[in-house]
Amino acid sequence: MIRTLDLFSGIGGFTLAGERCGFQTVAFCEIDKFARRVLAKRWEGVPIFEDVRQLTSESLRQRGVGRVECITFGFPCQDLSVAGKRAGLAGDRSGLFWEAMRLVGDIGPDWVVCENVPGFRSSSGGRDMAAVVGAFAERGYVGAWRSLCAQFAGLAQRRERVFVVGCLGDWRRAAAVLFERHSLSGHPAP
Repeated sequence: MIRTLDLFSGIGGFTLAGERCGFQTVAFCEIDKFARRVLAKRWEGVPIFEDVRQLTSESLRQRGVGRVECITFGFPCQDLSVAGKRAGLAGDRSGLFWEAMRLVGDIGPDWVVCENVPGFRSSSGGRDMAAVVGAFAERGYVGAWRSLCAQFAGLAQRRERVFVVGCLGDWRRAAAVLFERHSLSGHPAP
């Protein structure tokens, strides 16, 4: 089991997917009180923290959260979305990405997985995407990114998201998470 800290948890989408892959969420961080109620009901006994800006490795230890091997997060998209004002990572909401990276540096998990809307790729002329990849690299995480659409995983709607996966060590481990071996030849199945 990979022990995971889930930031910006919402109602637990990352956690549900992670459980299906053998992950165990050991703590949540979610500011919305209604979402926290859902998390508390679905994952009884798992600590829930309210504000990513106040979360530290010490506060995790104080609540009995042991080693964290992976941090997952879908940081706020409002400042990155093409439907928003496009303030990018400098915006108040999407800028919370930097708080997640502060925690990555503080905790030092083996893996980091984040996701966001397609506007993430073009925000600030592509500089925000470069800043995210650079922030991973500055902390020693090598990885890969990929746009995935939920309609190809059985959902009855188009819901594209950009995923960035980083790990300590060999970049091929992160790439293996996002890319199917048979599609790496340049001839993916339709």
